[in-house]
Amino acid sequence: MEDQIYRLLYEVENEHWWFAARKEILLRYLDARLPLPPTARLLDVGCGTGAILESFSGRYQAFGTDTAPQAIDFCRERGLKGLYCGTLETYPGAEPFDLITMLDMVEHVEDDDGLLRTGRRLLCDGGHILITVPAFPSLWSKHDEILHHKRRYTRRSLRRLVEHAGFTVEHLTFFNCFLFPAAWVKRAAARVTGTGKTNDLEFPSRFLNAAFREVFRFERRILPHTSLPIGLSLLCLARKGGRP
Repeated sequence: MEDQIYRLLYEVENEHWWFAARKEILLRYLDARLPLPPTARLLDVGCGTGAILESFSGRYQAFGTDTAPQAIDFCRERGLKGLYCGTLETYPGAEPFDLITMLDMVEHVEDDDGLLRTGRRLLCDGGHILITVPAFPSLWSKHDEILHHKRRYTRRSLRRLVEHAGFTVEHLTFFNCFLFPAAWVKRAAARVTGTGKTNDLEFPSRFLNAAFREVFRFERRILPHTSLPIGLSLLCLARKGGRP
């Protein structure tokens, strides 16, 4: 991503409706589906500017890695430790992790299968991986291009990827479900007319930001207990299985 995108992410992650609600949803999800002790070791791969890693650090022994020096610099501005700038393949030797998170980063790499296999090797026996990715190739937009996405996923393609890398899927669901119809209409209209915003990171009005956040964050109550039928993103929790 371009340098200015990291600056923008750092500035908006705690207030923008999508980032703020997603963080609440994921923390509640882990509390319900995978309650880990404070001694658990967590690696956030593609930690970006560190908003979620900061929350993880208050709960677990949390570490972060990103290939962008700018992202690591912003993590340090948050006071975060245990950071590594580089690819997962070059991550220095360490104790195995109990949980690896790949939150909206798998879509950025060419070899997503290789990435998951490398992550699997860094997990302890029975360790877990939590993945979120953008859903539906039909929703591809300028925003995906700005963020240098390689692809969007379907439920089937994500399951196939995770299982092929040697994991057992424990829960797979769409999320950001209730705002899906509006987003689909907006992006379809933009493709037809060639107009519309290219940057979904921009703030809507204060009223809309609050409204979108409340609608999205409602899913924190239901996501751990069900599998939503549609949504703008996909979430997968999987356990390290036998030899792939």
